[in-house]
Amino acid sequence: MADVYLMDTHKMLWHLDKVNDWQKGKPISPIHIDVGLSKGCNIRCEYCYGAIQGNLYKSGSQRYFPRDALLNYMKSAGECGVRSMALIGEAEPMLNPNVYDAIVEGKKAGVDIALGTNGTIFDKGEKGINALKNLVWLRVNLSAACDEAYKKIHGSPLFNQVIENIKFFVETRQKHSLDITLGIQMVLTPNNVTEAVALAKLGRDLGVDYFVIKQCSDTQDNKLGFYNQLEKYKTFNSVLKEAESVTTQNYNVIVKWGHIENEGKRNYDTCYAPPFLLYSSGDGKLYPCGMFFDIHEEEYRMGDLTKQTFKEIIESQRYRDVIEKVKKLDVHTFCYSNCRSDKINDFIWKIKHPPHHVNFV
Repeated sequence: MADVYLMDTHKMLWHLDKVNDWQKGKPISPIHIDVGLSKGCNIRCEYCYGAIQGNLYKSGSQRYFPRDALLNYMKSAGECGVRSMALIGEAEPMLNPNVYDAIVEGKKAGVDIALGTNGTIFDKGEKGINALKNLVWLRVNLSAACDEAYKKIHGSPLFNQVIENIKFFVETRQKHSLDITLGIQMVLTPNNVTEAVALAKLGRDLGVDYFVIKQCSDTQDNKLGFYNQLEKYKTFNSVLKEAESVTTQNYNVIVKWGHIENEGKRNYDTCYAPPFLLYSSGDGKLYPCGMFFDIHEEEYRMGDLTKQTFKEIIESQRYRDVIEKVKKLDVHTFCYSNCRSDKINDFIWKIKHPPHHVNFV
């Protein structure tokens, strides 16, 4: 079964109208935004990149995107032509009590809305069911297949709670005939690779649509302790292929081979992605990359969504200046490995640097 979601690449070919306008120098709204809703989390995953972005775990759980500003953001994004928003961010979105209303407001504004969560918290009443009715997809981040491993990898005793919530998502979809894609995501590290096959089987048995194994992102100075181990990933092939073999007609095990095998290296020299993909933090600020939630924050902050509308920010000179500033970064030495914008940058770089004899297709 093929990766029908194209998780290991990009979907820019379906947005060539914006690519063409951008090439002509016309202002465009981003295709997609990764939206943070909180600055805290109730578990402590060993590979958490959010810890570098300013995620303060439980101590940050009271810092979240305020309600009125958040709902205005969703509405303004839709009015500006943003096509999708994923509520994933640098921390746990479900710690924001306004998440359910934000999902509904975003859908009402004409934006495709998705949710990425650790799966430990979810309202199983009317609010939660209504949210599921308005989501395009929901993904649970789960990198351990049993309680003991979960405590070690995720730093939490809530494994059984996660499983019960996944069952609720599947049962609710079936009961209400919802058009929502459900998945589980594993962040692969040398410490949890032994969980891959068991997780593939767990996802199949739970009845979700897919299980994806993705790379672990880390700073080039090895803040999480994984950047210096990226060469080990090539030794995981047999385990990952065994996990892939669990795929069935209705269930897809996806390994993001491109990022898992590239050792964090890039095929381009410039970051062109911000006009197409933006990031907003859990306290409501807008950036060209999640890296800047905590590093060089003032220098690369595009605006504050608690004080400005999204439209005001993307039409501002500050927004344009930050985009130009990002282009000057050395992506090979400054940026973290395997970033969310990587595949988009690879695509745009090729457009900006065409081969000889392009008419010979």
